[in-house]
This record gives sequence, C-alpha cells and structure tokens, in this order.
Amino acid sequence: MLSPSIALLISIAGILVLLRLKLHPGLAIFAGSLIVSLLVLPLNGIPAHMLTTLIDLPTLRLMIIVASAMTISSLMEEKGLLLRLAAAMESIGSRLAIRVVPAVIGLVPMPGGALVSATASRGLAERLKLSPERATFINYWFRHIWEFSVPIYPAIILASVVLSLPIITVVKTLAPMTVLIVVLGSIVSYRMLRNTPETKGRLSKGIALDFFKAAWPILLLITLTLIGVEAMIVFPATLFLLVLVLLAGQPMLRWPSLKKALKYGLNPAVLFLLYAIMLYKATIESSGAAGMLITDMQAIGLPAPVVLVALPLLMGLATGYSPAFAGVALPLLVPYIASGGEINSYALLLAYVSGMMGVLLSPLHLCLILSAEYFKASLSIVFRYLLPLAMLIEAIVIGAYYLMSF
Repeated sequence: MLSPSIALLISIAGILVLLRLKLHPGLAIFAGSLIVSLLVLPLNGIPAHMLTTLIDLPTLRLMIIVASAMTISSLMEEKGLLLRLAAAMESIGSRLAIRVVPAVIGLVPMPGGALVSATASRGLAERLKLSPERATFINYWFRHIWEFSVPIYPAIILASVVLSLPIITVVKTLAPMTVLIVVLGSIVSYRMLRNTPETKGRLSKGIALDFFKAAWPILLLITLTLIGVEAMIVFPATLFLLVLVLLAGQPMLRWPSLKKALKYGLNPAVLFLLYAIMLYKATIESSGAAGMLITDMQAIGLPAPVVLVALPLLMGLATGYSPAFAGVALPLLVPYIASGGEINSYALLLAYVSGMMGVLLSPLHLCLILSAEYFKASLSIVFRYLLPLAMLIEAIVIGAYYLMSF
C-alpha cells in the first residue's frame, strides 16, 4: 500500500491537471478523493465511505446553508433589490458610489457576481471617465472585500466546517483583513479618481431607508449569525421570510420566479462540488494522509509558514474559486491551525489570506473574466493593479505571523 502522503501529493497533482484541462472543480476534486481512496483505503470500504460522507450532518449542513444563500441571492437579483441598492448608493456622490456599489452588492455571494455590480456601476464609470481597466479593478476589488468577514460566504462556512470552529471565531479572526483591503483599495482607487468629474451627493434618511429595504435579508443573515444562531436554521428561515415578504409586496411573484431561484440555489453542479469537497476532507482524515504529509514536511525541515502559504495559494490560483481552495487546502493544514483543540489564529489568517490572494489573482476567476469582458478591459493591465496589492497584503500577513510567533 502506498504511503498516504505520497498518495495525497499524487491526488493534488491530479486535481491540478484536471483543472488545467478545464474539468469542473467538483469532478476534479472528486477524482482527487478517489485517487487517495484507491491508493490507501481498503477497496471494499470505499462505497460505504462515500455514502457515509453524503449523509453526514456536516455535509448536509453545508449544502443546506449554501443552497439557501444562493436562492436568496437569486431572488434578490430577480426582484431588482440589487439594482435598488446601487441606485440608493449613487446619490451619496459618484466617486464614493463607484466603490460602494460593488461593495454593497458584494454582500450577496454569487458566482460571477462582479458582473452584476459592473452592470450597476457602468453609468458611474462612464460619467467619471474611467478607463476600462480602472473601472474593472475598482469593481473587482471592492466586490470581494467581504469574503474575509461576512459569514454568508461559502469559503468562511467551509473554513468553519473543515476546522470544526464556530463561524463567529473564523469571522473574528479574518475580519481585520476586510479593513486592510478596503484601506489599500481606497488609496489606489483615490489616485485613479482624484482627477475625475465628481457628482456631489449627501446622506439622507431616504437613502438609509432605501438601503434597508433592499438589503434587509443580508442584514438579517449577518446579524443572526453573528449573535450565535445556528446557520443551518438562519439561512433557510431567512429564505422563507424573504419569499413571504416578496409574495406580500409583489403578488405576481408566482411559481416561475420561485422555481428559477430554487433551480439556481439547488444547482446540481454546485451541490456536487460541496459533496466532493467534504468527501476529499473525509478521505484525507480517514487515510491519515494530512498528518503523514505534515510529518514528512517537518522531517525535511520545511518551515510552517511555507506550507501555510504555498498550499492555499496554489489551490486558489488553480481554481479561481474560494470554496475550492478552502475545501482542498484547509483540511491539509488542520495540524497547523487547529491542533489539539487549540486554534492558531495567525496560522488560520495566513492560510486563508494566501488562498484568497491566489483566488483574486487567478485567471480562472469568473468575476475577473466577466468584469473585464464587460468593461472591455485588458487583463494584463488589470493585473498591474492587482499584483502589487496582493503581494503587499501577503507580506503584511506573513510579517504578522512571524511577529506573533515570538
């Protein structure tokens, strides 16, 4: 029988090759778990292992939460709540609004969501006379600021499940990154916007009311999750309440609209991806591959920070999808992050940020591709804005890790 650590490395290489061949991430990760299973686990136990993972509570919990979140986002988009958010924000001033619009729409996780915010902010970009590349950068950067702090995002949910930590613990650990990313993004975008024609605006009670009317489902999700209500209850309950409110205010919201939202939320490809991620996690745990790999790395003297940076960054770059990096890399890093019931917050921060920087820089990231295509921007120029910021953020987090290690 092959060494579990070697089998794990072969599976990672297999996943990367399959992703390179443009196989769906769910199928690639499922194939990776099969590789480990076939090389390490008893053959007669593999079917039972797969079935047990499918009906396991953490797997079902993850599917319920993500499916509910995606259905909520679809209903909000279908009923124009996202565009109402953008319209409310524009009245505060064009330079601020061009950054706030994607940030507000970014409260709702959805594949390719930067295209929604690009659509909402295109008029602002034209009035500000921004180049396509600068409009793409601002839209893309501020669209993703919440992936470090809002518990509705699948990568945060996955980190909580994979590391067996409360979501609030993960959020508290990662939340400072949202502040850092907003500050750095604001500095760079200020230089882009300082000579643009500004449309002045002002805050008013009307703007706040419009914002609340459009964003209340997200605000409710965030509030209930942060005060400790179980996410598997919060998400379906919020979805049910949203449907009731929309039915009361828009009687024409009938089965076709709801069916469309449910079809989006129950996308088989996404559900299979979630299952594949949990199966990969369970396979790694059953085979002891993660522990063996970490032992081998320690035996050759590979520093922990190198492992914490390299694995998530590689998976983020390879997939361009935050749940994929969280689901594949974090299970391997459990001995570094949550060993013996103790959590190393700075190890979690380093691993998660490295993965997200990989995701943001990945040419496979759907938001980046769609946003650049929408604004007709050159990706090579957009990367000139993205790469220095990502490198600076990575350097800051590595520095913080070393500083707190002494």
